[in-house]
Amino acid sequence: MIEAAEEAKRDSAEGKELFMEPGQVQKSVLLDLIRLTESAGKTSVGLKKNNPLIPWDRLNRLRNHGLVHDYAGVDLQDVWAFVRQELPKIRRQLDHVRYPDDKDE
Repeated sequence: MIEAAEEAKRDSAEGKELFMEPGQVQKSVLLDLIRLTESAGKTSVGLKKNNPLIPWDRLNRLRNHGLVHDYAGVDLQDVWAFVRQELPKIRRQLDHVRYPDDKDE
């Protein structure tokens, strides 16, 4: 998840205008977010319980209602807002992930 978040940050660095245009920047950022949200979806219940500040539901909604299942209807404004406002917070939270004991899973 950390790698995908970092790549989304890097790939979106050229700004909103370039992201909003169909092309490589948009594709790269969307693919980075698909990787991030797919990884979040595969995260164990124990890890999610130990890290309630990470918005697991938001990551799931982003994946299911735009990035993967409704790709043609993806709301680019919402994705851009996520990348600029929410993703930096999530990235910082990932640096402090608390891993569960095996018995917690």
